[in-house]
Amino acid sequence: MSSAFYALSILSAWSIIGSQAFLIQQSKCLSQIQIPSTAASSTSVLHAAPAKKVHILPTEDDVTLAVHQIVESSAKEAIASRGNFALAIPGGSVLKVLSTLNPSSDWASKTTLAFVNHKCVPITDVNSAIEAQARSKFVDRWGLTDIISLTGSSDGTMEATEYENKLKALSDMKLPRDADGFPVFDLALVGVGDDGHIGSLYPNRDEIDVTDGPWTVAAFQKNPPSISLTLPVMQRAKCTVISAAGQSAKYPNGKASAMRLAISDDKVTPKDFPASALREYAVWILDAPNGSELGMELSTIDNAVADA
Repeated sequence: MSSAFYALSILSAWSIIGSQAFLIQQSKCLSQIQIPSTAASSTSVLHAAPAKKVHILPTEDDVTLAVHQIVESSAKEAIASRGNFALAIPGGSVLKVLSTLNPSSDWASKTTLAFVNHKCVPITDVNSAIEAQARSKFVDRWGLTDIISLTGSSDGTMEATEYENKLKALSDMKLPRDADGFPVFDLALVGVGDDGHIGSLYPNRDEIDVTDGPWTVAAFQKNPPSISLTLPVMQRAKCTVISAAGQSAKYPNGKASAMRLAISDDKVTPKDFPASALREYAVWILDAPNGSELGMELSTIDNAVADA
């Protein structure tokens, strides 16, 4: 969002509400303007704040190692603090990254695992279910048994409601809440699609507009539908990590264009490129090809881990 449009939005808001105050509320990185009205709901205008924690590492292996170290350090810190580690994961390339992690201690036995997003399919379907894929790649090998599962139906609305109920049933020791009542995962690993979707929050759909409502939503972008953690839940994690690494003959620079739009393009908004809503919240860890459109110098694994 341009500065001129931002200023115009504020002036327009004051002209509407007159002597009423309006609240500018900013959490970690997403600025949110709420305009009071006599109606029960308020209008929200969202724009992406600058990213502060961006690390471009030389190779895909470096990115993998950095994520491994962040998982281990986040787990050990959480367990030392309250005896449990709350971890949220997506599917896709993050599963590949975690598949080569061998825990250095027994933290997995004290971990509660939730999903950033998940298709509404039978949870044993290894072709479609993130849980089944995660179990086969690393979860069972780690000895992680405390998994917040879907019921396995194709009813997106019901699955989203039931999943939120399961999360809310967890004690504060397992899943802390903040002052607004939202869950605070110790670590959320979030994937970004070429179109900017995060979890199952896709561009130009109502699900991305949820800023102060439920913890989970049903997403009907595809069939079968999915459930997804909402944006404020992703933002409130103690540590949110977005990694992008690897390339192919078809995509020699991987997701370089998507990473540029998500991290630095000042013309995109969270509505049309949802990943930009996590700019300042997340630690962004990319390999050189995926970071090639950002014009940044290479960082180190140690610096990326220290930012988490």
